Amino acid sequence: MKSTPTRITLADLPLTVASFPLEVRQEPNWTTFNLSTSIIGHFLGKEWVKANIVQREAGSAIPAGFFQMDFSSPQIAEAKTARILDFAETLFNLQHVPGFDQRIDQMRTGDVEAAYAEFDFGRFLYIHDITFCFVVPSGRRGSDYDCAVSYADGRTACADAKCRIESSEVRPEAIRHALETARKKNLPPDEPGIVFVKVPQRWLEFADVRHGLVDVATDFLRNTKRVVLVALYCSVQSPAAGQQLMVLRHLQEEVESTNHRFDRTRSWRLFKGFQVPAGWNGMPPKWHRIFSKGSDDPAYPSHARAIARPAIAKA
Repeated sequence: MKSTPTRITLADLPLTVASFPLEVRQEPNWTTFNLSTSIIGHFLGKEWVKANIVQREAGSAIPAGFFQMDFSSPQIAEAKTARILDFAETLFNLQHVPGFDQRIDQMRTGDVEAAYAEFDFGRFLYIHDITFCFVVPSGRRGSDYDCAVSYADGRTACADAKCRIESSEVRPEAIRHALETARKKNLPPDEPGIVFVKVPQRWLEFADVRHGLVDVATDFLRNTKRVVLVALYCSVQSPAAGQQLMVLRHLQEEVESTNHRFDRTRSWRLFKGFQVPAGWNGMPPKWHRIFSKGSDDPAYPSHARAIARPAIAKA
């Protein structure tokens, strides 16, 4: 049985960077990439990194995986690198969420892309200050949802997240299958359920498409009593003006049921009235932007850079 990985602190990061060979530390891009793979390897293991991130040998008949480095073009290489850095930062920030280790175990043995989507969903909840825990997968119908969400007044709900629907064609009706799957297979009949569906960015940016999505979700909610809320969302990343970091924001649309069998005296909306504070610089202050500014980031205090010992365990 694999032991639970220890938790990584901000102070561990510069110590790990200091353990890299000099030729790596002299190149900021290599430093950043090696730190990201060190974080991922700490939680998932060195063999997982070799199998899922390290570029396959030339001529390999096996296609590159979701994280697999691919230098067939500068654009593909940059996109893969960004995904790896983003994942490492997400693991670092979500490591204290209950159920994290079980989700890591699932990623070691299951569908990597699906597990990545669940961590991405966890980030979405975390940065919006929604209290949640990852639910250990059971494989049983009606109890295989992704997260348990807690409201400030003590209510709880079972939340199931569906992976992003990619389509060149804009079709609001495409979300219906995801909603029905969550209702029929994943959510319990005797507890409040929420279905999150991550859709392509343009589907929420255009009013006519957005209204079409709301119509489909509203129609779905008319025919179920176990789901209290449908939340549609997408991630939007853009460079911050004049700064070496990416701003992550979300577009979301909540559709609340008036047909469910649970408490109707209070709203089940999670984001109603949520305002992004002016002090956020792309992400909330509690989210540590490990890779936003390279070696000049506050995560790398100058007094620690000279300490040459790894603080992140070798897998």
